[in-house]
Amino acid sequence: MMIMSTADSTFFNLNEVATVIWESADGRTPLSKIVSQKICPQFDVTVDQAQQDADEFVKDLSQHGILRMSSEPIPTSAIDPA
Repeated sequence: MMIMSTADSTFFNLNEVATVIWESADGRTPLSKIVSQKICPQFDVTVDQAQQDADEFVKDLSQHGILRMSSEPIPTSAIDPA
């Protein structure tokens, strides 16, 4: 999978793990839950290593304006406007 930043036209070629993170980033599920419930069971990686790599990946995408990082879930009304 490839994604592109509309802010600076940077392309990201996502590997399998990054694709799982991208597809799971719904604004409500914590990254730690994505790592422990999706990444670790599918790939041969420890929780600590997977979390560290996921944190770096998400930070990189957020610096390019592709993802927003938050310590709180996005309210459902902001995701699915009525």
